[in-house]
Amino acid sequence: MLGALTVPPAEDEVARAAARVSDGALGHATVTRWPRAHDHHAYLLTARDGREYLFKAARMRHPGRMRRYVHVAAMLREHAVAHPMLRWYDMDKDTLSVPYLIQDFLHGQDLGSAGTELSFTDQHRVGTKLAAAFRALHQIDYVDTPTSWATEFDDRFRTRVAECVVLDAIDRPAVERIVAYYDARREALEDVPRRLSHDDPSPANIIVERGGEGWQFVALVDFERARGRDPLIDLAKLRATTFAAWPAMAAPFNAAYAALEPYGPDLRARAELYDLYVPLAAIAHFRENELPEREAAARAALRAWLDREA
Repeated sequence: MLGALTVPPAEDEVARAAARVSDGALGHATVTRWPRAHDHHAYLLTARDGREYLFKAARMRHPGRMRRYVHVAAMLREHAVAHPMLRWYDMDKDTLSVPYLIQDFLHGQDLGSAGTELSFTDQHRVGTKLAAAFRALHQIDYVDTPTSWATEFDDRFRTRVAECVVLDAIDRPAVERIVAYYDARREALEDVPRRLSHDDPSPANIIVERGGEGWQFVALVDFERARGRDPLIDLAKLRATTFAAWPAMAAPFNAAYAALEPYGPDLRARAELYDLYVPLAAIAHFRENELPEREAAARAALRAWLDREA
């Protein structure tokens, strides 16, 4: 089955594969499991010169996301988007029984684990640099399907509403209100240009590091879900997650990100739709991934939206 989970490679298998794919540059590298990865089997490689790399092998037998990332990584590098540099990869399973890639290991920690340690000044500094990264990302034209964005989002939106009904997150009157709200704004989705979007800009995928002047933004990680979509969805997800937890980050981010006019018509209507779509989509996603606390938070956000729009 394409969706079947792969068996984690043993450390000695990883060491041999890394040495071969790097033409000996990673020969005799030390290999230790890295437990913080969610969608991959991950290992920390330390080369003989002390440089560190992250080895990520596909958990699922279908390597579509990882294969796509190889293409995306080249665009990220060309446009100077802060991310861990891709060094080597094997998508054809020539050196290991599963596809894998090797990228620079980033020191620091994800924003979520930094928690409440970020001061107002830290939030301002991180928000400004984070905006520069997303602005550079969203400048990249990326059309990965012939389907128009309006058609794709219409299907996604109605599917997420149906899933929420099945999961008893909304009742029939709520469905009618949500669909009416959507129908009143759906024309704003026409002729929206597709740009490269991260698709999962959660605090877990924002790397920060504490230095002498406080917390600093380092890079965005986990681009395997990146797609050609409306960049405003990334911004809606940032509002729902990152800026909800660190509200002082929003103003400097918005100031540094600057004008949105190149991204198509009727920005306000699209932003309103995406602010509704984010909790709708999150409910089923977190149920599928067995994250009950985050599912509960998404349900609360949807109820808050329904109360506001009552």
